[in-house]
Amino acid sequence: MGRAVATTLAVLGSVSVPLPLAAVEPGPCFDVAAGFDRPLHEPIALGGSGDRSLHGERPDGTHWAATRAVVDLPAGALLGKLRDHRNVKDMSRTVLEARRLPDPDYLELCHVDVDVTVKALFVSLHVRWTEEWAYRLLAGSPERPDLVVANYQKIAGTKHIVHQCGSYVIRRIDADRSDLFMYEEIRARRRSAEDTRNMHLGILRNIREDLWPLETDREPAHHVLLTAQ
Repeated sequence: MGRAVATTLAVLGSVSVPLPLAAVEPGPCFDVAAGFDRPLHEPIALGGSGDRSLHGERPDGTHWAATRAVVDLPAGALLGKLRDHRNVKDMSRTVLEARRLPDPDYLELCHVDVDVTVKALFVSLHVRWTEEWAYRLLAGSPERPDLVVANYQKIAGTKHIVHQCGSYVIRRIDADRSDLFMYEEIRARRRSAEDTRNMHLGILRNIREDLWPLETDREPAHHVLLTAQ
C-alpha cells in the first residue's frame, strides 16, 4: 500500500479534522488529468452514536457541509448507489443527463448535465449546469473495493453557482458495512450550509431506503438520461 493510500486510510480513523475557514477562488477544485489520491477535505470523525454532520460558512460566503456515517451495505453496493446520480439529487425537480468518459485511471469518469426547475411566482425557470465526477479506486479491486474516493466539481453552466465541488469516500468496514464520508463546498445564490447538510441527510435516506434500486443485470450506459420516472 502506497503512502498516499495509507494516509487516506488513516484520516478515516477517529481523529476529527477541523474544516478550513480560508476563502476559495472560483475555478477548478481538482485536475482530472493530474489524478488524485484523497478527497478535497479530510474526513471528519464519526459521531459517538453513529452519523455526524458539521456545516458552516466561510468569510467569503462559501458554505460547506461534511457528513460521515456507517451504512449497512457492502462497499461495492454503496459505490453503485453513488454512481447513480439520482441518489444525490432532488429528482422531484431535476433532470440529469450523464455522459461516461473512458479513462483507465478511474473506475468511472463522467460529465453530468443538471437541469433544475425552479418555480418563481407564476413561472418556472430552468437552472442548468454541468458537473464533472471522477471515481478512483485506492484499495481493493473493482469487484471488491476497499477504498474509493470520488471527487466532483461544477465545470460549466449557470452563474447562480459561483463555486461548487465536493467528495465522497467509501471505505469497506466488513462484508456488510461501509464507512461513508461526504463533503461539499458551494457559493451560490439562495444556498445555505444547512441546505447542503440537508442534502447529505437526504442522500443517506435515499440509500438506506433503497429509493433507486441497483441495476445489477447490465452495465451502465455511456450516455443516459435520468429522470424521476
